Amino acid sequence: MQPNQSEHKLLDPEFEHTPVPKEYRKSLALVAAVWFGFPMVLTSAVIGGVITAFLGFKTGVEAMLVGNLLLFIIVGLLSYKAGHTGLNFALIAQKTFGKSGYYIVSGLLSAMVVGWFAFQVGLTGATMNGSFGSNMLLMTIVGGVLYIAVTYIGIKALSFLGWIAAPMYILMAIIAIVISLKTSPTGFTNHPIAGAGLSFGAAVSLVFAGFADSGTMTADFTRWAKNGRSGVIATMFAFPIANFLAELVGGIVVASGVIKDPGTNGGNFMMVLSGHGTLLTVLSILFVFINLGAVSTHCLYNGAVGWSHMTGKKMRTLTMILGIIGIVAAVSGIWNVFLDWLNLLGVVIPPIAAIIIMDQLVLRRKSNDKLKKWNPLAFITWVLSSMVAFVINFKAPELSVAVCGIIAAVIFYAIGSIFVNKSVSKSDHQSAVGE
Repeated sequence: MQPNQSEHKLLDPEFEHTPVPKEYRKSLALVAAVWFGFPMVLTSAVIGGVITAFLGFKTGVEAMLVGNLLLFIIVGLLSYKAGHTGLNFALIAQKTFGKSGYYIVSGLLSAMVVGWFAFQVGLTGATMNGSFGSNMLLMTIVGGVLYIAVTYIGIKALSFLGWIAAPMYILMAIIAIVISLKTSPTGFTNHPIAGAGLSFGAAVSLVFAGFADSGTMTADFTRWAKNGRSGVIATMFAFPIANFLAELVGGIVVASGVIKDPGTNGGNFMMVLSGHGTLLTVLSILFVFINLGAVSTHCLYNGAVGWSHMTGKKMRTLTMILGIIGIVAAVSGIWNVFLDWLNLLGVVIPPIAAIIIMDQLVLRRKSNDKLKKWNPLAFITWVLSSMVAFVINFKAPELSVAVCGIIAAVIFYAIGSIFVNKSVSKSDHQSAVGE
């Protein structure tokens, strides 16, 4: 099949086990759409609202901006590598963690994004029930089935959904903001309204944690970019643009005082949109499925690509299997542990991205077809930096766990590389003398 013929087919090859060939790379607009529609979702509004409730509007916005700039730096660098090589996350992880070692890293992240899929599917049912009185179980199953179907089509469907989800989010957000400001019982406030409990550093970590897993796995999306530069530009559409705007909307709604218990509900503006006529109700129902569908499909795609490479199966086969598992998990109520999930992501995931960046971009290790089974330095660095983040999380919660984990990983890997290089040089010298 010729590449130009495949563009007209519904199901393109997904290149689960090999780099995406140059002739199959997608336009900047298509790859950017994949990332643009992903973060502009209700979940980001919830996070932005929670941050605003605890920090106040001005300080909350500053924390959102810092967190998104951090995401851009980390995800942008990983996207450059993906666009340059055409490799998905599993293939990139192999180069740093080893042929056997990557199973641990890729398996962990691929499992976590399936957990995100389950969370979003569960949130679909809960939102439809809370906002419109629909049957929660039925809406959860319907949403899950729809999201599996879109993911099954592949990267082109994710791009198409992104171009629909982002503009619709903006439209519904504007309506929600107008209603919130008009019906505000207290007027717009810049002060915290949920008491103490979240520091600036913790807020930055919360922003980063929202996309720590899929951000680290960005290669699954940006490997389709024509080159590294296009991969970075596509990332910019997500961070800071789309995610920051989505979180800002949640912050504005919370600051208007119309959300009950904002420290828990955050900026979920669906409750603001309900009860305002048939037209807005219909739009809101469509919005729930399109908006939550955007993030659900991306997470399921990440998981399917990762597990397909680890198992040697096709991405679409894994989409069906993991999708069903996700629906079952959603029905069981996994979405209720949302904040605990984010806390775990903020501790263990950021160091992985930093290790890959140090290994493949900063230290510029040469590619080697004969990869080692394990790279001990990568795992030692991961364990030590995660321990640092874990201690910070409990002993100095005012600091950013994500930032501390990243800095620790950079330092540990840089120092470890010096000793590894010295050891290799000494071994080579002894071999030369022996000859």
